[in-house]
Amino acid sequence: MNRRGKRTAGIILAIIFLIAAAALYGYIYVVPSVTDTLTPTAIAQYGEMKTANPAKCVVFRSEKVVAAEQSGNAGYYVSEGAKTRLGVKVADIYPADGSGVGYFMETTGIVSYWYDGFEETFDPDFPETITLDSFPSDEEGAEQPPEPESVRITEKQEGDPLYKIITGDTWYMALRIESQYMDRYSIGSRIEVVFDETPVDATISRLTQYEDYWVVIAYSNRYYKDSAKLRYCDVTIVTEDNSGLLIPTTARAMQEQEDGSLLEGVYVKTIRGDYVFRRIQVLAEDEESGETLVTSDTFYEKDENGESVQVSTIGVYDEVLRDAGGLSDVTISTDEEPEEEEIVFEWEKVKEEPEPEPVTPEEPEEMQEPAEGE
Repeated sequence: MNRRGKRTAGIILAIIFLIAAAALYGYIYVVPSVTDTLTPTAIAQYGEMKTANPAKCVVFRSEKVVAAEQSGNAGYYVSEGAKTRLGVKVADIYPADGSGVGYFMETTGIVSYWYDGFEETFDPDFPETITLDSFPSDEEGAEQPPEPESVRITEKQEGDPLYKIITGDTWYMALRIESQYMDRYSIGSRIEVVFDETPVDATISRLTQYEDYWVVIAYSNRYYKDSAKLRYCDVTIVTEDNSGLLIPTTARAMQEQEDGSLLEGVYVKTIRGDYVFRRIQVLAEDEESGETLVTSDTFYEKDENGESVQVSTIGVYDEVLRDAGGLSDVTISTDEEPEEEEIVFEWEKVKEEPEPEPVTPEEPEEMQEPAEGE
């Protein structure tokens, strides 16, 4: 085969390989997803779902800024974020025409070199100073506050911030939250504030309502390595983190009872092939994924007498009707789902031996008296 023929054969083989690869990809990834979408039922499986909402955040804490009292070159002895005792030397400044001047810890605390000029604006002892006006404007083109910058540099001018001391392990967050989410919040409740995918547990201490927003004050004593760098930021707040069974939201249905009341549930496929209605308890719903998280196996509710009663619900791997609006295409039964017959393997069977017949004792022979003369 000449060079041109070999080249043509190579191209043909490459094309065949690409077609085969594309077909294999479609078979593995595309076909299952399409098939799953077209099936009339969905399998209830274990999962988790978080109830969360976005928020604007202002971070503040007890801070004392130490400024340079003279110009010169600075030398530092304490690392960023290190908790340092009272009296420890933090830095020296060497003026051009004099001896070095040392700067020492005035109190025990955390040393930080991140500075933005708002250290004295927000006071944790008076959270009432945090209002809706404390947050940057969302208007296009509005001036935004400066980002914190590190002041750990060699050349210092008199009055420049040298470092700051963060006193106390508790730090605070002012959260601006849209009113539509405020039914999830209450004073004293625990929340999870997520900074750049890192969750931080916090407790709500104050709620203030405005026209379209609320300002929520929360505090935390959890360590977060970048907390000293934070001032104004966007966060996600998780108010609930539930686990249960995931089902399509479209599977939820309302069934009218004899007294006119409505009960929420799903239609579960039985081993007969028809469907029966099962009550559900909704824990959370995700509009983006189109899924609902429900309680598994059983849940409790109050009856008309105020007593707590147990309600049976769906279990893991139950098949639920994916679209509860398509009831006309399936058979609905009011009978309870039959129990599956227990399978007994041959090796589990025990051979039954016939019971022995009861032995009846023989009656003793009647003794006869000897006749006379014998």
